[in-house]
Amino acid sequence: MKNNELKIELRSEEMFPNGFSLKDFEKFFEENQNIIKNNRNTIKKIRFGEIETVTKSFKKPNFIQGMIYKFFRETKAKRSFEHSLLLNQKGIKTPEPLCYIEVFDRFRLLQSYYISRQINYDFTLEFAAHKEAKDYKDILKSFIDFTYNLHKKNIMHLDYVVGNICVKKMDKGYDFFLVDLNRLYKGVVTTKTGVKNLKRISRDPEIIKILAEEYANKSSNSFSDFTDYLMKSVNQNLQRSKLKRFLKNIFARDFRIPRSSYAWDYYSNQPHVLNNKKLKRKIAFMSWFANLKIIISSAYALFSGPYFYIKNNKLSENKIDSFGLCVNLDKPVGSQKLISNEELTEMIDELAVNDILVRIPLADFDNIEKYIRFIKNLQDKDVLVCILQDREHIEEKYLTKQRLDFIFSNLSNEVNTFQIGNSINRKKWAFVSIDEYFSFFKIAYDLKNDKFPKIKLLGSNIIDFDLPFFARSIFHFKSIFYDGIATQLYVDRRGGPEEKQLGFDTVSKIRAYAALSNASRNTVSELYITEVNWPLKNMNGWSPSAEYLIEESLQSSYLIRYYLLMLASGKVKKCYWHQLVAPGYGLINNLDGEIKKRDAYFCFKYLISILSGGMIKKFIQEKNLYCLIVEKEHTIIEAVWSSDGNASFKNQPCQQIFDIRGKTIETKNSSNIEITGEVIFIKKQKNNYEEINLKLINE
Repeated sequence: MKNNELKIELRSEEMFPNGFSLKDFEKFFEENQNIIKNNRNTIKKIRFGEIETVTKSFKKPNFIQGMIYKFFRETKAKRSFEHSLLLNQKGIKTPEPLCYIEVFDRFRLLQSYYISRQINYDFTLEFAAHKEAKDYKDILKSFIDFTYNLHKKNIMHLDYVVGNICVKKMDKGYDFFLVDLNRLYKGVVTTKTGVKNLKRISRDPEIIKILAEEYANKSSNSFSDFTDYLMKSVNQNLQRSKLKRFLKNIFARDFRIPRSSYAWDYYSNQPHVLNNKKLKRKIAFMSWFANLKIIISSAYALFSGPYFYIKNNKLSENKIDSFGLCVNLDKPVGSQKLISNEELTEMIDELAVNDILVRIPLADFDNIEKYIRFIKNLQDKDVLVCILQDREHIEEKYLTKQRLDFIFSNLSNEVNTFQIGNSINRKKWAFVSIDEYFSFFKIAYDLKNDKFPKIKLLGSNIIDFDLPFFARSIFHFKSIFYDGIATQLYVDRRGGPEEKQLGFDTVSKIRAYAALSNASRNTVSELYITEVNWPLKNMNGWSPSAEYLIEESLQSSYLIRYYLLMLASGKVKKCYWHQLVAPGYGLINNLDGEIKKRDAYFCFKYLISILSGGMIKKFIQEKNLYCLIVEKEHTIIEAVWSSDGNASFKNQPCQQIFDIRGKTIETKNSSNIEITGEVIFIKKQKNNYEEINLKLINE
C-alpha cells in the first residue's frame, strides 16, 4: 500500500478521532459481518465511534476500468458523495454523506468506498409497488409528488428502482429518501422523459396507470396518453431485460462454477481432468479477458527476457543445499498400507534430507490438527508448506482468510515459507483464470503484512514449462509481492531430463524462469522447484498419467540426472522430489499392505550423501555427454553421463568410480570406463586433479 495514492474526503471528524488508516479501515470492513448486500458491490452496517453508518465497497474495477477512473472519469464513490450533497442542498432527502475513499496506484483505481449515515425508514417502495401495503395507492400518489418535485429541480435518478427509494411513514403523509446515487442526471427533465423515468417501478398495469395518471395531473404539459406511453416504456425495458438474460444464458448465466465439477482422484493424488465440454466452454468465456492479458505479458517477456537471460547466465559457485522431498499425509486407498508419522520421520532421517514439503489441502481443513502435529514433529527440518486450493476457498474469501490465519498462527514459529496455491495454470486445479489466483494470493499477502511479517510467501506456482502463464503470473499490476517463485517444472513427462521443449532443455528452462523473475518488480528472484517426478509403468491407475510411463530402473536414472541438471543451472534454491510415498511415482510403494523402498529411494539417499555441502565448480556439455564438477572437502567429484548412446574413456588409476547407488565400479581389469544413461561419480584428489575431456570422448 505504501506506493498507492489515497484520496479521502471526510465530513465528520468523529468517525476517525485517532486519524484515518486505510489498512485498519479495510481490515475493519472485511471482518464486519453486518452485511446488507453482497453481490456486485458489498454494503455493510458499520459503527465508527458513535456514528452508525452504511458503508459501501464498490466492486473492484478491471485494469481498463481502473485507468478510466484514474484519468478520465470520477469514481462511483466520489459521485455518490457529491450527488448526496447536491440533493441535500436542494431539499431532497437522502442519507447524510460522511466520507468517500479512493485508492489508486500509478495507473488506475484499485478500490473505492462511500460512507453515509444510517437512516431509519419503514420500508422500501417495493412494499407499495407490489401492493403489499394496504394504503399502497396513497403511498404511490405521495411518491409521484416526490418524483415530480425531483424532476422540477432538474434532477433525475438514473437507477430509479423500488429498492433505491426508502419510505418513512409520518403523521401526515410519507417521506422519501433516495439511495445509490452514483448515477444521476442533472438538467432539464421534460415531461416525456419524466414519465419514462418511472418504467422500472412496476410491471403491474394497475400500478402503471396510477403512476402515469398522477404524473399527468402534476404536469400542465399538453402531452397526452401518459399511461400508454409509460406502458410502452415498461415493455421496452422488459424486452431489453429478456435480451440480457438471453445473452447470459448463451455465455454462462451463472458465473459461479459448480464446486461439484471438481473431483479428487485419490489414486493419482490430484484432481480429475475436466471432461465436461459445456463447463470448459463456460470457463473459456469467463477467462477470455484474463487470457488476453497473458498474451500482453508474453510479449513483454519476449522483449525483456533475453537481456536478463544473457546477463544472469553464468554459473556461480554455490554450496549444494538444494535436495528436498515432498511428504504427503494421504489417507490409504484400496490396498495401500497406512504409514505412521513415526515411520515417515524414520525414512526422512534415513535419507538425510533436510528440506521437506508438506501439502495442506484447504478441502481437508477438518483434519488440520493432523497436519500441524506432523509438521511440528519435524523439528530439525526446514519445512515448506504448500497450501492447496479448491473451488470453495477460491470463492469464499472470508473463509479462506480465517483458515490461512489459523494455519499461519499455528505454524509460523516452525515454518518460515509457504507456497500459496498449486498448478494454477491447469483448469482442473479450480482456478478459472490467473486473475482469480491473484485474488487468492492477496488474502495470504494481506495476512502476512498485517500479522505475520516474518513468513515468506511463494507465488506463481505454474506447472510444466508454460512461459506465457509464467510471464503473466509475475508481470502484473496487482498489489501483491512474491518472496520467491515456486514452479512444478516437469519435463513434460516425455523422455529424459535432457529432452527439449520449444528448444529449451531443463537447464535453459530454469534459467529462462530465473531471467524473467529478475525482470519482474513483483518478486524476489529465488526459484523453488516444488514438484518433479516421472510416472511409472504397470501401476494400474496409480500413475498420474496414462501415457509416457517409465520403468522403475529409469526412475532412478532420471531422478539423479534431473537433480544434476538443476544444480548445473545454478538458479534453484530448493528442488523437491514429488514424493516420498506414492505407488504410481513415489520413492516408496505402499501397495498390498507392505512398504517397498524403490531403487530410486536408495539412489536419492546416495546422491544427497555424496554431493550435499559441496561447491558447484563447473558444468560441461558436449553433444550427448554431460558432466557436473563438484568440489567437496579435498575431493573433486565428476558426475558424468550420456543422454543418447554409449561412450567410454580411459581409466586413470588415481580415481574412484561409483554408480548411483554408491557401489564401487571395479576398474582393475578394465582400461576403459563406460558412459551410459546411468550417471557415474568419479572421485579425484584435488591436489593432482585433471579435468575430464568430454570433447575427446565424443570424438
